[in-house]
Amino acid sequence: MGFFQLTHSGLMLLSESEPSLWEELWTYFNDKYFSVELGQYENIEIGTGTLLTFRNIILGLFAGLVIAAAFASYDKNRLGGFVRKMIREDCLWPEKARTLAELGYQKSPGIRGSLKRGTVLSRTVHCVEKEQYEQDMEAARAAYAEKNGSEEGFVAPPFRMDLDTAHFYIPDEEHYAAEVRFEEKGSGWRAFLLVLLVSVVGAALVCWLLPDMLQLVDNMIGILKGDGNAVT
Repeated sequence: MGFFQLTHSGLMLLSESEPSLWEELWTYFNDKYFSVELGQYENIEIGTGTLLTFRNIILGLFAGLVIAAAFASYDKNRLGGFVRKMIREDCLWPEKARTLAELGYQKSPGIRGSLKRGTVLSRTVHCVEKEQYEQDMEAARAAYAEKNGSEEGFVAPPFRMDLDTAHFYIPDEEHYAAEVRFEEKGSGWRAFLLVLLVSVVGAALVCWLLPDMLQLVDNMIGILKGDGNAVT
């Protein structure tokens, strides 16, 4: 909330737009470590827009690494915990499949969303009701084709998974691969923090070295042109 300050013209409400501590810290580190100060190049023409593009590309690449590491950590922790529990509970055959409630994940939005969407979890964990639906549709397709002489015109209604009643299992022949994919070892957030640290340092180093790298390229172009103006 803003506050009032007395000025020569009376009371003035200071705007809430004053930068916060985090904004000031971001500005400081951004200007000090992630700014790119390019020099004067004889053979390379670089404008202000190109400078910003260079920096944004660098930051974007390292930000992508951090985001990928965050998703990998989430997969191995939250999703991996679900897979590992299914294996511990011996849910390796359709007749031993269990519901989310029985596994203790009924109220987990991450697990529910991953099972609904086409993610690595939904490709690892099988749904008994979905497999039964697919078998029923194949039988209905075959019956339709036998009656009409062709499958043309047959349209199967989409399968709608009820996550509250659906039963899940991991096929026995696939559970070893699932264990490796969602192995608990090395899946902690420490790995993510390490990637974050390396990415921040890496981005700062690239921003710092970029002017020298461009100068080297500029020198090489000058040498190839043979104009004798290359900086040594």
